[in-house]
Order: sequence, then structure tokens, then C-alpha cells
Amino acid sequence: MSVDVEKLIEQLGKSYKDIFKEGLIPYKTKPYGSVSDDTASLEMKREGIYLSFFNDSDKKLKEVMLRLEDEEKTDWLFPNPMPFGLGLVMTQFWVREHFGLPMIYSDEKKIMSFYIGKKEVYALPAPHQNIAAMFTYNKNLFAEHVIFFSLNHAKKIQSDLEIKKLNEK
Repeated sequence: MSVDVEKLIEQLGKSYKDIFKEGLIPYKTKPYGSVSDDTASLEMKREGIYLSFFNDSDKKLKEVMLRLEDEEKTDWLFPNPMPFGLGLVMTQFWVREHFGLPMIYSDEKKIMSFYIGKKEVYALPAPHQNIAAMFTYNKNLFAEHVIFFSLNHAKKIQSDLEIKKLNEK
């Protein structure tokens, strides 16, 4: 089943009920998070989409993650039309060519034997300027995931990182 990913992302900040009523979520399963969790989640595995909601009574959409690569499946191809003119296969070079320099950048890390790729956050151009996209890259600098969230959330992350850098000096 095809999902209108761009329209789904445009629902950031809206409640799960409203998004479900519009037919943008093809699952009857509701987002789940225990009482102690800040977020509730809904994984649409076959569609390559992971949704994160604020874990309150409204369950407002917080983030939409697109899985472009699957380490377990070598023949995985994201099964939906890509939003906002993005490609199915994107390199860091391609992303920077289309969006310029990122507002937030994080180097790759290796924690024990796990590789965590570079991350870059960009504000989307108008008319979607209130949405930010975070690209996570693999070792070969191909985008593995794209996570969409509000630009206000991105600015909060940017502010927190700057404070952390200042405190490290």
C-alpha cells in the first residue's frame, strides 16, 4: 500500500486521530508508549516509515523517519514516492547540492562495535520552511535515514549543542 509521505510529514503537530481520519496511516494499530515514555511510536515496517508521537492524550505527531537502507535486506528499496523532491538514493554531496550547508552537523561515531554515521539537519525550502530534515549517512556517505521534525525542534537541538560546546571550553 502506497503512503503519501509528503502529506504525512505535513501533519507534524497534528493528532494521531486526525491523521488516521485523513487515511494517511494504513494501520489500525495505534502508537504505543508506556506511561513513563515521552514518546509513543508506530512502525510501518513494510512502508519503511517510523512515526514518533508525543506520549500524551492527543498523541501529536513529533517525527517521521524514512528508512532508505536496510542492513538486513540488500534489495530493500523505499516503497513510496519520496517527498519534497528527494531521491531514493542520496549522497551527502547530493543533499548539500540541493540544500546548501546544514544548520546542524554531527560527525560519525563508533560506540563499541557500532558505527553511527554522520548526521546533518537542514531546513526545507518554502513552502515547507517550518519543517527540518535530518539525514543520517553510512560509511560511504549515502543517506540511510531521513527524519522530519519541526524547525522549532531543530532550533532547540542547535541551541542545546551550542550550549554544550560552550560548557566544554
